[in-house]
Amino acid sequence: MSLDSKDWRNAVIAGSLIGGSMLIGIVVTKGPQTANQPVTSNSNSSSNSSSKSSDSSTPSSSITQQEAGNLISNWLQSKRQIFASPFNRQLAAELTTDVLYQDMTKPGGSIDWLIENKAYYQFGVQKVESIKQFSANGNQATIEVNLTENRTFYVNGKVDQTQTDFSTKLVRYNLQFVEGRWKISDYRSIN
Repeated sequence: MSLDSKDWRNAVIAGSLIGGSMLIGIVVTKGPQTANQPVTSNSNSSSNSSSKSSDSSTPSSSITQQEAGNLISNWLQSKRQIFASPFNRQLAAELTTDVLYQDMTKPGGSIDWLIENKAYYQFGVQKVESIKQFSANGNQATIEVNLTENRTFYVNGKVDQTQTDFSTKLVRYNLQFVEGRWKISDYRSIN
């Protein structure tokens, strides 16, 4: 081997090592973002993302972790209008479905109970602190979030301490894609 061939070989080896290190660095830094993306059966994800950006009015059954987090934040803020006057059932229908929607709006459900008992909630701080887990498959998704909520429960104008709370909790939300949009179908506190 001549000196030029050794230099060329060393350059190829060094380039391979640098390129491999860069690829590993990209996978390590970008890995958690792609791991949190929804699992879809579409093999052409680049055309999906370009069609989403060109026509944002077309609903899609896929949901990202950020979109799921935004849905939960919207739900938290909307509780101010759903569980207090004007007891907005339309807003409940826009954000919820299935078990959660039925429990709130059925005759004798939570909204009727609040109205009949001259009761309501007031909310202070409501914030998604962090997203702990996210998974999506088809028209179903689950997200676990740490959320802080300050709520005060009033009955006949007086605070009921048994339902008044200011805490940070881990809550699991089940989401469902129905009627062309993602909605909350149920939730429960984990701790």
